[in-house]
Amino acid sequence: MKKCLVLVMACLAMTWGCASIVYVSQETGKGQLLSATDEVPLQPSALFVTAHDDSMPDVSRDGRWVAFKRVVGGVERVIVRQLGDAAGVSEKDIAQGTRPRWSPTDGWILFRSQGKIWQVRPDGTLLAQITSPPAGMADDYGHDYWNASTIVFGRGTSQAVGLYLQDLTTGALTGPFAAGRNPVVSHDGGLLAWEERVALAPMTLHYVHVNRIPSFQHVNRFTFTYYPGQQGIRNVGGVAFSGDDRRLLFSALPPNETQRDLYSLEVSGPSSQTPLRLTTTGGWDEVYPDGYKPQLW
Repeated sequence: MKKCLVLVMACLAMTWGCASIVYVSQETGKGQLLSATDEVPLQPSALFVTAHDDSMPDVSRDGRWVAFKRVVGGVERVIVRQLGDAAGVSEKDIAQGTRPRWSPTDGWILFRSQGKIWQVRPDGTLLAQITSPPAGMADDYGHDYWNASTIVFGRGTSQAVGLYLQDLTTGALTGPFAAGRNPVVSHDGGLLAWEERVALAPMTLHYVHVNRIPSFQHVNRFTFTYYPGQQGIRNVGGVAFSGDDRRLLFSALPPNETQRDLYSLEVSGPSSQTPLRLTTTGGWDEVYPDGYKPQLW
């Protein structure tokens, strides 16, 4: 008992060591949700075992629930399930859509369906359409809660995308305030990560920006360059924050490999830092990481 108490106290004192990462391992097109203590290399175990194709997990701020996408009969559904519920007693299918995101208070879930952003209670009630893109445009380029009363999302076309803010109460729209996509807000609500791609044939520059909320003050910018024959990591995606918000988590193709693995970068570290590789699994893709702090009691 004394040994257990010491371990718990150490966990509380050292947030980084006891924070966790949930992510998806994809093999032959089927996604399995995994969880691991945030350490290198990751030592994952199944979050829970299902016969379905599950992906895009997002853990609630209190560390008790996970919302994720499940493909059922070719249709994307938003599922909510309590962490640690191996039997699936708590599981709820709450809406048709993809990429669920918890609100700062865990009282709502934001998701995308048919080119629009929607919001629903975790029990599936009070479903409401939030955004209405103009003709010829779609809100298919990422979304998150800027704060409890405002969302941030990407709107545009295949040629041009911008970031917008929308007030949940009044519907007031602001933007575009940046030419980017895939916004992700840190767990403490103080940082925004977003992506920008610039095509400069024969190469592509892929920027991952980090800015402060609400000032949009610059914090960092990481640059990935893609070109034929390159030796660095490629096709960065699924950017998220670690449980303590000190690092960015993402998936990418390692040099000379064809299956994706997970990496991280220190948010306040040098922009030229080498990404830290978290997984070396091979044979399947590791994607959609999300950092969280598990509920200890």
